Amino acid sequence: MLKVRRGVYAGVISELCKAFQNTTIEQIRTNRDMILLDSASIVIKLRLPDKKQKLSKSEGYRLIYMVLKNLPLVVFLTIYPKRGPMQKFNLEENELEMLLNTFSTEFGNRQIAIHDIDNNLDIIEFSGANPESSLN
Repeated sequence: MLKVRRGVYAGVISELCKAFQNTTIEQIRTNRDMILLDSASIVIKLRLPDKKQKLSKSEGYRLIYMVLKNLPLVVFLTIYPKRGPMQKFNLEENELEMLLNTFSTEFGNRQIAIHDIDNNLDIIEFSGANPESSLN
């Protein structure tokens, strides 16, 4: 779970849910800024507002997520604020590689959490979860 520090992430869960609710997997795969495209997945940067701090999409959060091409699965890799005490302007190339390697290891070890986008990101399954069986 995200830690709220000085209000930096106070509204992030509601903004994430709003961005993905009532959206098809095809829309999620195509309507964002692509960072990396390969044969199995697409890594995308999504700009989110921070309404709690009255920041627009250009000043709010950056969510880096991956969408698999052959499975309706969205993987949130990282999120960071564009402004504030924890600000970051962009991911470094080695950071993206590290995030993808971490996901690959956790996925292979079945150490992932599956969250409900319609219920404030409550965990549906955790540790030993099989995303393929959960999405059927």
